[in-house]
Amino acid sequence: MKKQKTDLQIKKDEIRKQILEKRSNLSLEEVDKKSELIIENLTPYLKNAQNIMIFTDMKNEVRITKLIELYPEKNFFISKIVNSKNREMKINKYNENELVLHKFGYYESSSDDFYDEKILDIVIVPALAFDSSKNRIGFGGGYYDTFLNKVREKNKNTLFIGVCYDFQMIEEVPIEGHDITLDLVINESEVL
Repeated sequence: MKKQKTDLQIKKDEIRKQILEKRSNLSLEEVDKKSELIIENLTPYLKNAQNIMIFTDMKNEVRITKLIELYPEKNFFISKIVNSKNREMKINKYNENELVLHKFGYYESSSDDFYDEKILDIVIVPALAFDSSKNRIGFGGGYYDTFLNKVREKNKNTLFIGVCYDFQMIEEVPIEGHDITLDLVINESEVL
């Protein structure tokens, strides 16, 4: 029997739907222009970082994979779901030749050559919405919260940075006990 959704989960679902609709209405030009501004605001935080986890952007998300071209001297990593039941993700070094399409619609590595998360200086986190307290609403699977918790246990100095468009900032994200607060949220007009 399927579990009944809580009021909090229903509210998060409504926010997801609204933001996804706005994001899907962006033109490719808007996505590129806004992504450039976001990357510009992100740049000072990347200067001293060597090992950076990014996400493979999809469906009008911030074009964060552009960082690979801009910073060829840095090591970039992407996540891979290795255990859906436990919401477990591990990291692979980004290699364009090893990318395969995941059933959720993003690309992940086909490699099983995993790295220890404690090496990460920065984790750039995707989400559908953020608030000024640096809380986030993801896609609802809990994978990033589980992963970020694991990273935080291994390396307290890893910086968690959310990136989004201005319209993805909302007044208040409804939070649950397992939700992880980020260190920074960066959009095209500000750094929080």
